[in-house]
Amino acid sequence: MAPVPPARVEIVIGVRTLLTLLAFGLLVVLAILSLGTLLSIFLAAVLAFGLDPIVGAMVRRGWGRGKAALVVFAGLFASVVALVIVTAGPVWDQIVEFVHMLPTYWENMQEADWFQSIVNSAGADDTISNALKDLAAGLPEAASTLLGAAGGIFGSVLSLVTLTFLSLFLLMERPTVTSWLFGFARPETEQRWHPVVEESIRGISSSLLGNIAISIVAGTIAGLSAWALGLPFPLVLALIAGLLDLIPQVGATVAAVILVAVALTVGTTEAIIMLVIQLIYQQVENYIVYPIVYKRAVELSAFTTIVAVLIASSLLGIIGAILAVPFAAVIKIVVREATAPRRARMEALRAAELREEVPV
Repeated sequence: MAPVPPARVEIVIGVRTLLTLLAFGLLVVLAILSLGTLLSIFLAAVLAFGLDPIVGAMVRRGWGRGKAALVVFAGLFASVVALVIVTAGPVWDQIVEFVHMLPTYWENMQEADWFQSIVNSAGADDTISNALKDLAAGLPEAASTLLGAAGGIFGSVLSLVTLTFLSLFLLMERPTVTSWLFGFARPETEQRWHPVVEESIRGISSSLLGNIAISIVAGTIAGLSAWALGLPFPLVLALIAGLLDLIPQVGATVAAVILVAVALTVGTTEAIIMLVIQLIYQQVENYIVYPIVYKRAVELSAFTTIVAVLIASSLLGIIGAILAVPFAAVIKIVVREATAPRRARMEALRAAELREEVPV
């Protein structure tokens, strides 16, 4: 009897599948190559979606979408300008005074025992001397370095202007964009997912408001601590701490380093007290304030909030940390709706099993 040849399994991949995989691969490559641009677009979208509920409320009261968006942006710009005008005078005076006092602070630090021990043990005298010599030798290149810095600042200003207008245009045309995208979907799909999009936008807005509220608290704590310890320029320190705290997890640590460094110019005791205050507040902010605020704002648990910030900051740095909570909120809302049918079926199966187990 002749042996039976082994069965052959043939896998056929259609042209449409290959084209789909190719298109997906191209999109991934383009996303990697233009990651910086995509992050700017995401930031603009987060800002626009954060203001969208306010504009939507004005539209429901009879305002035109474009007019409402312009008024909201004008109000935001006016608020920023008013804040700058109110604080610019005192802050600028304190900054100028701080710069003039830097040589005195440096001399005081040099005379401190702890500084002398560090300098003697690390051989910092030679290091500083060599650094000054290198700086003097490199003075001819200072002009080109200054021009490079000026170019970088100019580029940052242009990027900020582009980001602002991109957010404004997206805010004005958001319903049109949403309707156009849902125009490719079936009516039942639009009926199901349109509320999810609106809820996601509300979640992004709530996360932004929560982040601003936490930053105000951090700046207030820093300013009051600096004033109570007799640190110079408490208003400047409060402003720096509040702005840095807009960056989750990382910003508070950088602000704490600045506060402790300034406290060292006053005394070791003040620096230790400021360090203790910042350590305690950072733990309270990271593990109590953040989870409570974001749980109420975007219904994220403490574990989800911390994990989202840690992962996003490790992958995308500062921008990732800023975008972490809004994106985590959106992902949670989308996953909850996508899994709703299966969860409903599993709940029905469990209820049926319980009815079967209950004796008649």
